[in-house]
Amino acid sequence: MGTKGSYTGNGTPASKQLQHNITQWLDALAGSGPGAPPPQLNTDQLIPALGLFRPSGGPSGGHADGPGGGGGGAGGAGGGRSGGGAQRSVARSSRTAGRAAAAAYAYRTGNAQALHELGLDYAQLQAAAADPIDWTRRIVDAACGPLADGTIEDQERRFVASEVAQWVLEAGTDSTPPSPDEVVRETLALIIFEAVISETAAKMNDGSRPAWATAHGERQLRETARALADRTSLTITGPSTTEITQAVEEGITAMRSIWMEP
Repeated sequence: MGTKGSYTGNGTPASKQLQHNITQWLDALAGSGPGAPPPQLNTDQLIPALGLFRPSGGPSGGHADGPGGGGGGAGGAGGGRSGGGAQRSVARSSRTAGRAAAAAYAYRTGNAQALHELGLDYAQLQAAAADPIDWTRRIVDAACGPLADGTIEDQERRFVASEVAQWVLEAGTDSTPPSPDEVVRETLALIIFEAVISETAAKMNDGSRPAWATAHGERQLRETARALADRTSLTITGPSTTEITQAVEEGITAMRSIWMEP
């Protein structure tokens, strides 16, 4: 489910609103029965997830930003640093996800120079391609660093780096990789999805709903995160690490402004 099931969220207004939206929808989903048309999750119900990220250049601390401000309460087990739960930031999430996306794109397009700038060797990645786990590990290490720090946000960033790398490798056709715009939108969707899964994991997996409802719920959460990312206006000029990372950061910032609207 993306993180430890015991993590209960960071206690901010954004987290609480997100949990309320998702649990209400999951309860309606479970009540509909496995054969009935499931209630659809809409993108507005995921908007609070964008308030989980501190803006670039914002003050440090253990809370996400959003209406009502709010300090970070105890985040539950696995919450990370003292003083609150997950401490996500637009800049850190964009940097690691953007580097992973750019590295995978450079490999997919045979750009050895771009890989070298990220500390990766094209020939070594080709040799590792027969082992997807090893190939992905190399990309994640280049994007996030070789050692995890054990926090919720680090775990999320590693999941995103891994998933976006695999997506770039497999998307499109053998001769036509996904466009930089498609790569950025998928990256944004994965960042949102992992944050949502982290903040709602304990409630989604508390055993109060049938397993089919939880499984369907996760699939629809992923689809809705993609729909939310598709709504974002992007300006991306190319597939370099700088261009992809900047586009991801601008995308999160633009979407986050929706949460900040009165």
